[in-house]
Amino acid sequence: MRENVPLHPLLIWWPMPFPDLLANSANRSERSWLPLYSDLTCSRQKKSMEIIVTAAIIGYIIYLRYYADLRSNSEQDVEKLQAGIKLYQQEQFTDALAFFNQYLLKEPKSSVAYLYQARCYRALGNVAAALTALKTGESYDDSVADLHLEMGQILYEQQDYKGAFLEFDKAVFHSKGTEAEPYRWRAMTRQQLQQPAEAQQDEERANTLRETAIATNSSLQPEQRSFLDRQFLRHVLLILINSAILLLVIKKATVIHLPYLLAAVAAAVIGFLEPRKGWLLAIIQTATIWIGYTFFTDAPQTSGARDLELFGLYGAIILTFIGSFIGGVLKRQLIR
Repeated sequence: MRENVPLHPLLIWWPMPFPDLLANSANRSERSWLPLYSDLTCSRQKKSMEIIVTAAIIGYIIYLRYYADLRSNSEQDVEKLQAGIKLYQQEQFTDALAFFNQYLLKEPKSSVAYLYQARCYRALGNVAAALTALKTGESYDDSVADLHLEMGQILYEQQDYKGAFLEFDKAVFHSKGTEAEPYRWRAMTRQQLQQPAEAQQDEERANTLRETAIATNSSLQPEQRSFLDRQFLRHVLLILINSAILLLVIKKATVIHLPYLLAAVAAAVIGFLEPRKGWLLAIIQTATIWIGYTFFTDAPQTSGARDLELFGLYGAIILTFIGSFIGGVLKRQLIR
């Protein structure tokens, strides 16, 4: 009988088994290092997945902080110009004009800055300078509805009704028919152009939009006082329930596709429900399933089952962030 050949301890750390060596082993107990090798491999895979998920989350946060502003350039400019806009609203036109002039030295392509520069010039009686500023603003971004509205008002005052009508028509188009003022001014212009039927339609549309805006603002005002409003808290409860279901699917699924599909769909719903605060819901869901899996479930006995669950867990975490972002983008595009 052949003597048993003990395995060298260094072979425990060798990445692949030696078929020849195993063939020469007379005792199957000599292959007892295989479970240890499997555990080591599983541990390395888990650490790799943790590193990948951590990097994905950090990248997602950086993206949200610096690159995920999906507002248009004009919407971003309005936020940057708040100091000057407040001066204009307080009728401090000289100071406001100085602010916008200084801003345009740094950002010479800001159509919103040209708009308020024109409004300041107009308030100070310099209509020619206001027209020049409006034309310059339109040359950089023709999609700002207020540029056309302001231009139309000046032309209306100058009794250039045909030119004013064209500007108000552009204002209606670029505001996507959601603002009352372009319709009201176009109705007034149609009256001057002897179009009473069309003027009546525009006036009725303006009144409808004005009433809708008043009702919407009054209903939304209490909810906007708090970031964590009732609607958001209801969504958090929904996410916690979904996280429990997703965790159960990760533990029970025999294929990787089911938890991935559920995570992607749930994440898209997150972004659609909360297009602005969906990132927080995504963090809550990922934290819930990770904590639940790590501290409140038992690890499978076999390495294959462990690998399947780990891929399901960390894949679902990554898909949660990606899906919530895509859902938020879709919802914001539909709102526009």
